[in-house]
Amino acid sequence: MTTSNGTPCGRPGCAGHILDGYCDTCGMAPSKSAAGATGNGAATVATGAPGPVTGRTSGRVDVSRLTTGSAQTGTRTTRRSRVGAGVIEIPPMASADPSTVVMADPSVPENRRYCTRCDSPVGRGQAGRPGRTAGFCPNCGDRFDFTAKLKAGDLVAGQYDVAGALAHGGMGWIYLARDRNVSGRWCVLKGLLDTADPDAAEAAVAEQRFLAEVRHPAIVGIHNFVQHDGQGYIVMEYVGGPSLKQLTKRRREAGEGPMPVTEAAAYMLAVLPAIGYLHEHGLIYCDFKPDNVIHEGDSVQLIDLGGVRRWDDTDAAIFGTVGYQAPEVPKTGPTVASDLYTVGRSLAVLVLDWPGWTTSDVERLPDRAAHEVLVEHDCLWRFLERACAPDPAERFRDADEMADALHGVLCQVAAAVDGTPRPRTSTRYSPPRPRLDALGWQALPSPLMPNHPRIANRVAGVAEGDPEAVARMVQVDEELSWADIAAVARAHCELGHFAEADSVAGQLDASSPEAGEFAAVLDNTRSYLLGVSALAAGDADRAVRFLTDAYASAPGEPACALGLAVALATTDDPSRFEEAADLFEQVAVTDPSWVAAIAGLAWVLARLDRPVDAARVYTAVPASHPLRAEALTAACRLMEVGPYDDETARVAGERVRTSASGPRAGDEAELAAALYSAALAALARGERIGPSVGGVTGTRSDLGSAAEGALLELADATPDAARRHELLDAAARVRPWSLL
Repeated sequence: MTTSNGTPCGRPGCAGHILDGYCDTCGMAPSKSAAGATGNGAATVATGAPGPVTGRTSGRVDVSRLTTGSAQTGTRTTRRSRVGAGVIEIPPMASADPSTVVMADPSVPENRRYCTRCDSPVGRGQAGRPGRTAGFCPNCGDRFDFTAKLKAGDLVAGQYDVAGALAHGGMGWIYLARDRNVSGRWCVLKGLLDTADPDAAEAAVAEQRFLAEVRHPAIVGIHNFVQHDGQGYIVMEYVGGPSLKQLTKRRREAGEGPMPVTEAAAYMLAVLPAIGYLHEHGLIYCDFKPDNVIHEGDSVQLIDLGGVRRWDDTDAAIFGTVGYQAPEVPKTGPTVASDLYTVGRSLAVLVLDWPGWTTSDVERLPDRAAHEVLVEHDCLWRFLERACAPDPAERFRDADEMADALHGVLCQVAAAVDGTPRPRTSTRYSPPRPRLDALGWQALPSPLMPNHPRIANRVAGVAEGDPEAVARMVQVDEELSWADIAAVARAHCELGHFAEADSVAGQLDASSPEAGEFAAVLDNTRSYLLGVSALAAGDADRAVRFLTDAYASAPGEPACALGLAVALATTDDPSRFEEAADLFEQVAVTDPSWVAAIAGLAWVLARLDRPVDAARVYTAVPASHPLRAEALTAACRLMEVGPYDDETARVAGERVRTSASGPRAGDEAELAAALYSAALAALARGERIGPSVGGVTGTRSDLGSAAEGALLELADATPDAARRHELLDAAARVRPWSLL
C-alpha cells in the first residue's frame, strides 16, 4: 500500500493531498504532472477528453468524418451488444473469484469517516493519536461506529457463513458469505441499521421487506432479511464483476484518462430501465453512483438497495453521496427528479477529469470551455445541462425520456468518434425530408404526436401535402388534437399565415391536466413548432430562441439539432456559423440520409471561406439516395466558382461514368454538365486538373465537347422554352470552337 507522502493534489480547484495513492479531497489519483512536479507544487492538468479525436479541433468541422469510409453508405455492420444498446460494442466482463475480494484488514481510512446524520468529519486523529473508530459526533451527537461487526467464520442467523468484509458503504459494512441452505452459494450481507436495539433492528428489517418484491434483470436480487446481534441485514445476490468506479479507477491508474463518452453513456443507458422500474413501483433509489453499477458478463446490475425508499415515505432515512445528490434533497427529500439528477452527475464524473465535482462544483456542472469533450460533443453538454439542472422541473421527467435522449446522444457521439453512421429511428419526429435546400424550413421534420386523451384526430394525415385543404378543415380557435395541432401549424406556415401558426402551436400546454405523461413531449413540440414558424416568417433571432429550447429539452433528437442549425445559419451572423456548422455536422455524421444537414453544412462552410470542404461535404450523400446526383451537381457548381478539387471531381466523375452507358436522366445529365463545366473553369483559371474527368480526357477540347453534349441532352428534355434557350446558349459557349 502506498503511504501518505504529503504531496499536494495539484488539480485546479482542489486543495487536497495524496493519501494512500489518492487525493483525500477529490478522490482521484495524482495527475501525471503532479506526480512529477517540482518543489513548488506546480502542475498541469490534462483536458477532460477521453482521447484525441483525429482531425478535430474545438469548434471546427472535420469533413473527413463525413466523406470517408462507411459515411457514404449510411450503414454499419456490427453485432448487437447487450450493454452497448446495439450502438457500440462493450466486451463481456469476467466475474472475480469471490474468495479473492474480501478485505484482509477491514478498516475505514480517517479521511473517509463522516457522520451519517450531519456529514461532519468524525473519528479523526489529533496530536499524533489515531482517531477513534467508534464514538459520538462532536457536531450533532449522533453515534458513529466504523468497526466491522462480522468477521470470517461468523454464522449469521444460523444460515450464512461469513467469509469477510467487502467494503464500507453509507449504511455500514458489506460482507461476503455462503448460504448453508442453498448449496453454499455466495451472497452479500448488507447492514440495515447500525444499532444495538433489537426492536429497532427488527423494525428496520420490516421496513425494508418490500425490496423482496423487486424483480428486474438489471437489479441485484434480494434473497432474505435477517437479524444478528441486534443488527438487521439484507441478504443479496453476489455480483462479481467490477463496478463502474473500479473500471474508471483502472483507466486512470493506467494513464488512459476518464472513461470514453460512448462507454459511459452505454452503461447509463443500460441501467436506466432499472431506475425506471423502481420509479414505476413507487420507489426511489436515492444513492445512485458509479460504485453501485456492476458490469458482469454481458450485462449490468444495479446493486446496493439499502437506501431505496418509497416515494411517499417522509420518515425514512435519506441516503446520498456528496457530488451526486441533488441540491434540493435535504429540503424536499428524494424524488424521481433527484434520482435522474444522480444519473446525470454520474455520467459527468465518469467522462470528465473534474477534481471539483465534490467541492467547488458540488452543485453545478464545470465550465464547459475547460473540458474538450464537452466542447466537442454539443449533444452531450446539452444532455448534462438538462439532467443536472438546478431546478427539478427543468430536468427529464422520467427515466424513459432520459433514456430516449441518451440513446440519441450515444448514437451522435459514437458516429463523431469513429465516423461510422448510427442511424436511429425517432419516436418523436418524422424521418428526414429528402430536400437539399440548405436553409429552407420545409426540410425540417414534423413532430409525431401521441393521441389526445379526449379529442380525435381530424386533419393529421388526411390532407398531407395540401396546406389549403388542411386550413379549410379547421375553424378559427378550434380546439384540436395534438397531432392536428402539428399538422395545422405547418400548413399555416406553408400558406404564410404565421400568426395563425403561432396561435395553433400555443394550444400545446404542458401544464394542463391532460398533458400527464406527455408533458415533456408537448413542451418540446411547442417550442419546435414556434421555432419553425419563426423560420418560415424570416425571424431568425426568434427562431433561435425557440429552437434552442427545443434542442435543450431533447438533445438526442436530430430534428431539433437541425432546426437550431438552420436558425443559426439563417441569422447570417458569421459569429454563429461555427455553432451552426457543428450542429449540421453532428446530424449528418450520425445519419447521412439527412441530406438537409449536409446541404446546410456545405452552405456554412462556403461562407466560412472553406469552399473545398464545402464541395466535399456534398459527396457524403449516400450513393443510394435519390438526391445523390443533385448533391454532386451542387458540389461541381462550387468548384466552377473555384477552387477545383480533385477528390470531389473523382467522386462526381464516377457517377458520371456510370450514367454514360445509356440515355441519362435529367439530373444525371445536369451533373455531367456541371462537372465538365467546373473542369473547364479550372483550366481557364490556370489550375491543374487530372488527366481525365468523368471518363473524358482533361483537355479544353474534349471537356468542351462533353459539356456541350450534356447541356444539349438537358435542353432536349426540358419542356420550358425559356429554360431550353438558356441551356442552348450555355452549350454554345462551351463547344470547342467557342473556347478557342
